[in-house]
Amino acid sequence: MNKINKSMPVTVSGVYRPVPGTEALWQAWAESSSLRTPSGLVLASREMLRTAPLLQEEVDVQWTALPDPRGLRVDGLAPLRDRVEQLTQGNAIRSVFRGSEPALEALRAGSDLPEALEALRSPMMVARSGMLVPVTMLGVLSAVTMVLTARQLTDFRRAELLLQLARGAGRGRLLGAAAAEWALCTVPAALVGLWAAGPLLGLLGRLELLVEGAAAEAAGPAAWAVAGTALVLHGCAALLPVVWTADGGERETPSRSGRRVVAQRAGADLVLAAVAVLAYLQLRQYQGLLSPAASAVGFDPVLVAAPVVMTVAAALLLLRLLPPLGRLLESLARHGRGLVAPLSGWQVSRGRAGQGAPVLLMALALAVGALTTTVIAGEPPSDRDRSAFEVGADLRVTDGELPSGQRYEALAGLPGVAAVTPLVSAQGLVRGVPTTVFGLDTGAVRPVATPARMEPGASVHAVPALRSDLERGSLADQLGRLGSDVPVHGMVIEGRPVSVDARVSVASQDPVDRTGPVWLQAQVEDASGLVTEVRSRVTPDGASRTVSMPLPGQGLHYPVQVTRLSLRAAPVREFRRALLTLTVSGVEGASMPDGTRWTNVTPGMPERATGLWCPGRDEAGQAQPVRQAGVCSSSRPDGGLLTAVVRAAAPEIGVPEQMAESFSLSTGDDKVSFSLLPVSGAKKRDVVPALVNSAFLRETSIEVGAQTRLMSGDTDQFGLSVVGVLDDLPGGQGRDVPQVLVDLKALSSTRAALGLDPLGDEAWLLAASSGDGGVRAERAIAADPRLGRVDSARARAAALAEDPFRSGRRSALVLSLVLSPVFAVAGFTVHAVGSARSRRREFAVLRALGVRRRQLAGVLRLEQSVVVGFAVLLGAFLGVVLAAVVLPLIMVDNGGRAVFPALEMTVGWGWTAVVVLATGLGAGSVVLLLSRTLARVDLARELRAGENG
Repeated sequence: MNKINKSMPVTVSGVYRPVPGTEALWQAWAESSSLRTPSGLVLASREMLRTAPLLQEEVDVQWTALPDPRGLRVDGLAPLRDRVEQLTQGNAIRSVFRGSEPALEALRAGSDLPEALEALRSPMMVARSGMLVPVTMLGVLSAVTMVLTARQLTDFRRAELLLQLARGAGRGRLLGAAAAEWALCTVPAALVGLWAAGPLLGLLGRLELLVEGAAAEAAGPAAWAVAGTALVLHGCAALLPVVWTADGGERETPSRSGRRVVAQRAGADLVLAAVAVLAYLQLRQYQGLLSPAASAVGFDPVLVAAPVVMTVAAALLLLRLLPPLGRLLESLARHGRGLVAPLSGWQVSRGRAGQGAPVLLMALALAVGALTTTVIAGEPPSDRDRSAFEVGADLRVTDGELPSGQRYEALAGLPGVAAVTPLVSAQGLVRGVPTTVFGLDTGAVRPVATPARMEPGASVHAVPALRSDLERGSLADQLGRLGSDVPVHGMVIEGRPVSVDARVSVASQDPVDRTGPVWLQAQVEDASGLVTEVRSRVTPDGASRTVSMPLPGQGLHYPVQVTRLSLRAAPVREFRRALLTLTVSGVEGASMPDGTRWTNVTPGMPERATGLWCPGRDEAGQAQPVRQAGVCSSSRPDGGLLTAVVRAAAPEIGVPEQMAESFSLSTGDDKVSFSLLPVSGAKKRDVVPALVNSAFLRETSIEVGAQTRLMSGDTDQFGLSVVGVLDDLPGGQGRDVPQVLVDLKALSSTRAALGLDPLGDEAWLLAASSGDGGVRAERAIAADPRLGRVDSARARAAALAEDPFRSGRRSALVLSLVLSPVFAVAGFTVHAVGSARSRRREFAVLRALGVRRRQLAGVLRLEQSVVVGFAVLLGAFLGVVLAAVVLPLIMVDNGGRAVFPALEMTVGWGWTAVVVLATGLGAGSVVLLLSRTLARVDLARELRAGENG
C-alpha cells in the first residue's frame, strides 16, 4: 500500500468471504463508513494496526450494535425510535459513560434505525388496511346473523306481546321482561364465546393458520370490546321491536299503491347501485387502500369499507331475482298435479316466508368465502410474477471472484440451467432525460421466450421475465429484431484458444531505453457479446515477434473474436515524446473478413489530426500542440493487417521513469485504438436497435420507428433505433424510469466502432429448465462463493409469502374462510325453524284440508332448498365477480401501490367449491333433518280460537 509516496509491504494470505446473513452488519457499517460492501475490504491483525507506523494515525475504533427484532412488538417501535434518536442526536459521551471519565475522545453515535422504522409506517398502514377488509366483512356477516336471530326471537314473541298489551301491560314492564330474557340468553353466550376463543385460536395457531400470539389476545381489551359491541347490536335488534310494538307499531297502516311500491323499490335499487359505484370509484381513484386520510388514523375507513359496501349493495340488488325465480317455479309447477311445487313456488315468489334475510346472509357468507379463497389462491402466482419481474429472470448472479470471461462456462454448466446471458448497462441522457440502456445476449435467451414461461404464475420464466400481458407482440420476435443484422466487426479465432497470439513489431524513433513502456492491447468479444481486454508488454525495437496475450482461463463462451487493437505507451517526463510505428502482420487462427479494415477509432483524435507534429507535416503556427496520443497515419500492408504511425502522449502529462511501469492515464489519453470496420458504410455502425419501456416514450416523446442519441454530458455515445415497446423492463430500475433493452453483440459492435471502452458485466441472468432445476442451480451457486451471490425469483416469492406484514391479513382471511360457512348455516337454521313455527296455523289448516304430513315436509324441503340453492349460486357468483373487480384494487405492495405486474384473476376453484359445498350441505342437512319435525302440528291446539292470542 502507498500513502503520499510511502509504502508498506503486505502479504495476501487469503480471500475474505462474508458469511451468509451478515447483510445487517454491512448496512450498519454503511451508516458511519464508506465501506458498504465487502468489496475492497482488507482485514489485518490487531498487532499490525498497533505496530505499523503507516497506520498509526489512520486507526478508527467502531462498535456496531445490531437490533434483535424477535421480541419487539409493533407498539414498541415508536419508543425504540425515540430512544435511538436521543442517543444519536444528543451527547454520545454522556450517554455512553454516564458521567464517568471518558476513555475515548471524539466519540459519536450514528444509526439509520430511526429512518428504517419511519420507512415501516407505510407497510404497517398497508398491512392494517389489508387486514381490516376481511375483518370488516366478517363483522358484517356476524351483524347480519345477530340481527336475523334477534328478529326471529321478536317474531316468535310478537303474539305474546300483543296479548300482554291487550291485558294492560305497560311499555316498561314489557321492555324489562324482554331485556331480562335477552340478557339470560345472550350474556352467558358472549362469556362462553370469550372463553372458547382462546383454545380455538390456539388450535388454529398450532396448525400455522394464524399469526403467532393471536390466542393470547383472545381475552384482551380488544376481545372484550368486540363482545360488548356484539351484545349492544344484538340487544338493539332484539329490544327495539319490543319498544316499537309497545308504542302501537302493530296498528294497521294505510296500504301503498302498486306504483308507489315499484317506485320506492326502484329508488332503493338506484341508491344501492350508486353506493356500489361510488365505493368502486374511491378504490379506483387511490389505486389501493391508502389515502392522505390514512396517515392520521393508520388506515382510511372509507377505503377499507368500500369492498364491504360493494359486496352488500350487490347482494341486495341481486335479491330482486328471488321473487321472479319463485314465480318461474310456480308457473312450471302448475302443469303438474302435485301440491308441493306450486305451494313452495307461491311462498318463495311472494316472500311470505321472509327469505330475504337468510338469502342475504348466505350470499354474503359465500361471497366472503369465494373472495377469501380467490385471495389465497391468487397470492402465490402473483408473488411469483412480482419476484420474477424484480429479478429479471429465474436467477440473477452478481459479484463473484471469477473473471467475467470465465463465468459463462461455470454458470452454463450448472444443473437445471436452460439459458445464460450476461447483463451490462450504460447510463446517459436522451433528450435530457436520464436513461439506462441494458444489454443482454438475445440469441441465448430467445429460445426460452416461450408462451408457457410467460403465463401468469409460471414456475419458470423467460429472460427477460416478461409476463404475456405486458408484451406488445411476440417477445421472441422482438428479441430477434434486436439481434438481427449485427455487422461483421471482428476477426474470429478458430477453436478454443487460450491466448491471442499476434505477429507484431513496434519501432521507436528513440532508443529502447529512452522510450517509455509500451503495451499491445486487444479486446476479445465472446459469443454472447461480452468483451474482455487482454494485453502484453512489447519491446519497441522494431523486431517482428509473436506477442501472446493470455485469455482469462478456459471459461469463455466460444467462439471468440478480436474486435479492437490498441497501443499504449506510458509518457515519461524525462524522455522525449515518442513516435512509434506499429505493424500487425496477423493473428494466429484468424483472418480478415472481406470488405473490412482496421480503422483508427481513438476518441477525440481522428487520423491526421493537427497538433501531433507528425513527420512530414509542417504545422508550425497552424495548431496548438495536442497532449493526447494520436495516429499520424494508418494503412493495411500487403499480407498484413495494420501499419500505423503513432505519436505517444506528451511527457508533461506523464510520470517519473521509476513509476512508468505501473502507470496509465484513467482518461485513456495515452493509447490509440483501431477497430475492424467495413470499408464503406461505416456511418451506420453507431445506431443500435432498441426496445424501450413506456416510461421512455412518455418522458422523451419519441415514437416507435424513430432514432435518437444517448448522450453522456456533451459526449455522443451512440444512437438508438426504437423498434418496439415493452410496458416495462423486468429486472430494471423501476416502473417510472426510462429504460432501453438492446442486444449485447450489437451494443459491443457499436461501442467498438466508436472507440468506447467495453462494458463490464454487472450481473448474469439464468433461466431454469424447471422449478426443481432452478432450486438445484440456486443451491449450486450458493455452495460455490466464487460464482457470486444469487438472487432467485423463488427465494423472493418465498420471502413475500413469509412477509410478517401479511400475517395479520392471512389470519383474518383464514378466520373468514372458517367462520363464513358457520355463520351462514347458523343463520339459516334459525330462519328455517322460526319460519316453520310462525306458519304452524297455516300448516294446521292444510292438514285439516287433507294435506298429508309428508307433503308438508316436502313443501318445507323444496321451499328452503330453493332458497339455499339460490343463495349458494348468488354468493359464489357474487364472490368471483367481486374478486375480479376489487382484488386488483386492494392488493397492493408495502408502499401502498398496486402490485406490478397486476394481479391476475386466479379463482381458487377447489377451495371455493369446498366452501360452497360445505355451506350448501350444511344448510341442506338442516332442511332434511328439520322438515319432518317442523311439519308436525297439533291440529286441536293450533285451530282452537284464541290459543295464540
